[in-house]
Amino acid sequence: MYSSALTTKNEAYGRSDCDESNYYYYYEAIQVNVVETGYYQFGSNSNMDTYGYIYKNNFDPFNPSVNLLAEDDQSCKNNQFKLIIHMEVKTTYVLIVTTFYPSVTGVYSVFVSGANNVSFHRISEILYLFCA
Repeated sequence: MYSSALTTKNEAYGRSDCDESNYYYYYEAIQVNVVETGYYQFGSNSNMDTYGYIYKNNFDPFNPSVNLLAEDDQSCKNNQFKLIIHMEVKTTYVLIVTTFYPSVTGVYSVFVSGANNVSFHRISEILYLFCA
């Protein structure tokens, strides 16, 4: 399990190409490593309407579709994400936890089940991205 919070001090990005609305979403980037190749399921638990993404190798907030393996918004009840993905040893994965609606903050937890244990490491980057 991994627990944290999205706050106004978290990184923020535009979920897609810039548009006139200038919406931004707070997010947390979490590096995930597995010790055994196999299928893993990630699920969120929060009072927020969470949105989850899994990337292979890295996450580029300027190009959020690059390296994207899976995304989900509401596969679990109460507007929580569920991601099921085949993961390989010696491969870096990045889990992005954000929200469905822009500018939302709050606490959350991520639960994982699968072939074996995983490790979570928060990736610290301060990137506040707004379209000009």
